[in-house]
Amino acid sequence: MRTPKQVMAIALTLLLTPSGRWVLAEEPRVVKIGVQLPLTGERAQVGKAMQNGVRMALDALNGQWPTDRVMIEAVFEDDESTKEGALNALNKLIHDPQVVAIAGEIFSLFVLASKPFVEWEGVPFLTAGTHPKTTENSRWIFRVGASDTLLTTLMAQYAVEHLNLKKIAVLHDRTGIHAARADLVIKTLQDKYGIVPKLVGQWNPGETEFADLLSRVKASEADALVALGETAEAAPLLRQVRALGLQPKLIAQRDFGAPLVLEVAKEAAEGIYILTEYLPGISGSNWQAWATSYRQRYKAEPNNIAAAYYDALFLLAEALKQGRPRREGVRGALEQIRAFPGVLGEYTFNQAHDGLHQLYVVQIRGGKPELVETLKATP
Repeated sequence: MRTPKQVMAIALTLLLTPSGRWVLAEEPRVVKIGVQLPLTGERAQVGKAMQNGVRMALDALNGQWPTDRVMIEAVFEDDESTKEGALNALNKLIHDPQVVAIAGEIFSLFVLASKPFVEWEGVPFLTAGTHPKTTENSRWIFRVGASDTLLTTLMAQYAVEHLNLKKIAVLHDRTGIHAARADLVIKTLQDKYGIVPKLVGQWNPGETEFADLLSRVKASEADALVALGETAEAAPLLRQVRALGLQPKLIAQRDFGAPLVLEVAKEAAEGIYILTEYLPGISGSNWQAWATSYRQRYKAEPNNIAAAYYDALFLLAEALKQGRPRREGVRGALEQIRAFPGVLGEYTFNQAHDGLHQLYVVQIRGGKPELVETLKATP
C-alpha cells in the first residue's frame, strides 16, 4: 500500500496533453502548433518567409525550455496559394487533436475565408493579415503585426497633427488592400479632423505612368500627398513627382522605403516620410539581434513577414505557459498578454485582438531612412 507521500509524488509526475490524456512527466510533452501557409504557387516566397520565422522561433523556444520537458512542434500545411487550398489546410489542422493553436495565413482574403471555421471550431489563430475585418468580432483570431486601421489612423494623424498639413491628396493603387487603406485614411481625415481630401486618385495595378494623375495633384494645390501602392510602382511615382516639380510632402507606407525603391528613385525619394512597423537599421535591439541571426541562418535579408511569425510562436509559447496546452486556455491567455516584447515591438492584445500599437516614422535622407519619431496608439 502506497503512503500519502508516495501518492503525491506520483501525482506530481503526471502531465496533461492537449488531447486530455495524462502521461508521466518522463515522457516529453509535445505541443503542436499548426501553420497554414503558401509553400507552393504564386505566393511561395511569402510562405518561405513565414516558415523561416516559425522555424527560428521553434529552435529558440525548444532551446530555452529543456528543463520543462516541453517540446513545441510545427505542423506545416501548404495552402498552395489558393483559397480552396487555405481551407483544406485549415481543415487538417483544426481536426488534429494535438494542434492547440494555428499560426495562419497572412493574406487577408484567405483569413476571412477561414474565419467562420476558426470561430465555429474554436481554435486560437494568429495572423499577420492587416485587414481590420480579419479580427473584427472574433473570439479566436489575433493579429501580429500592424493593422490597416493603425497604419491609416497614424498616417492621417502625422500629416495633420505633426506636419500641420490640411490640403491633402490621396493617391492609391486600385488593388483591394490599397483601396481599402485609402478609404480608411479618407474616413479618418473626415471623421477626426473634418478634412475632405483635395483629390482622391487611383492607378491600375502595375502602372508606371502617372503624368495625368500628377497633373491633377498639381492643380489641386495639395500640400500633402498620401501614397499607397506596391513596391514596383513606388519608384516611378516618386521620380515623376520630382520631374514635375511638385512640392507636397509625401507620406507613404513601408513599400516606398524598400531598398530597391530607394536605389531606383535616388534623389526623388529624398524627404519622403514612411510609416512602418520595422525598417532595417532603425528598429529596436530585439529586431537587430534577430535580423543578424536571420541573415546568418538563411543568407537572406529578413522582412516583416518572417518577424511577425517569429513573434507569433513566442506569443503562443507564452500563452501555453499561462493557459495550459488547451485551445480555450491559450485563447484566454492571449487576451491577457500585456507589453510582451517581440521583434516588431511590444504586444498587448486589445478588445479588437490587435497586438501592435506603434509605428515608426522615418524620413529618407541621403538615400537612407532615418528615424524621425515613434507614433503610439492606445491599445
